Amino acid sequence: MSHKKEVATAVGTLACAVGIGFVMQNGEVAELRYGSAPVIVEELKVQSTLSVDALKLADPLLHDDDQTLDVRSITLTSAEVEAPRVIPVFAEPTLTRVGPVSSLIAPTAPEVQPVDVCPIMLSTMPHAAAMVKLSLTAPCLQNERVTVRHNGLEFTETTSASGGLDIAVPALEDHAKFALTFLNGNTVTAHAEVPSIALYERIVVQWQGRDRVQLHAREFGASYGDSGHVWAGAARDVTAVMDGNGGFLSRHGDSAAPLAKMAEVYTYPSAMTETTGAVEISIEAEVTPANCGREVKAQALGVVGGRTTQAQSVSLAIPGCHAVGNFLVLNNPLPDLKVAAN
Repeated sequence: MSHKKEVATAVGTLACAVGIGFVMQNGEVAELRYGSAPVIVEELKVQSTLSVDALKLADPLLHDDDQTLDVRSITLTSAEVEAPRVIPVFAEPTLTRVGPVSSLIAPTAPEVQPVDVCPIMLSTMPHAAAMVKLSLTAPCLQNERVTVRHNGLEFTETTSASGGLDIAVPALEDHAKFALTFLNGNTVTAHAEVPSIALYERIVVQWQGRDRVQLHAREFGASYGDSGHVWAGAARDVTAVMDGNGGFLSRHGDSAAPLAKMAEVYTYPSAMTETTGAVEISIEAEVTPANCGREVKAQALGVVGGRTTQAQSVSLAIPGCHAVGNFLVLNNPLPDLKVAAN
């Protein structure tokens, strides 16, 4: 009995839910949700799927002949949907403005050929006694070894802290060419006209290293230590040739440079002398702990009678170290200078 009552309650609840649903859809809620546009349906019959006995249990007021629900005057509505709006696109014009003209001076265009910031320059100037002054400027080659070459003469110099070099070089020809070469291979050249070379005789001896090679000239029969003995210890200077009765010796090269090439040059004013006679020439080497027992090599050349003589190799066999302090003399490496009074 209790089981049937629960079934009847459930069926009654379902019937009420169906009824409430129809009433609510037909009221103000339906109008708000679906709008007011009516759609007329002639007649809609809903066939109940519940049995008569079940309906009776659910609602005792139902009679046996009420088996069909008669639903009329249902209004169907639909929600109004607006068409999508087209957002306008405005093609605004692009404004171009010209900036003010600058009052600054426009920069100059770079040169096609860049300027050498470290030029190497060499100039020459004639000097007394057929000498030529060389002036070198090499700002990027400070304290650099440089080799000076001129018509067979060759010696080593070193530039200053600013890359400069000022030296006097004895000319060996009238159309003199000078070349200065650095360790990096850079070479600079210069020329000088020295017509006065015809007035002088010159003897050159040159060597390399710390060997103490010396050039000695003994004028008109002078002995060692006499006033006519010209060498590094009594070299004189260019003023000695002014009266035409004596010569002078110049030394060239930086002996402090590694493997330096050194040179000594004896100059005599043969075209201005009032003395007749000969000038004896010798090459000497001091025996030192650095060269004892070995061979010292040198070169000799000169300008005699206005012509440059061919360079000759000179070899000196230095005695053993027991002879340190003595001198080895090589006489007549070149013919003696024959001088006649003018």
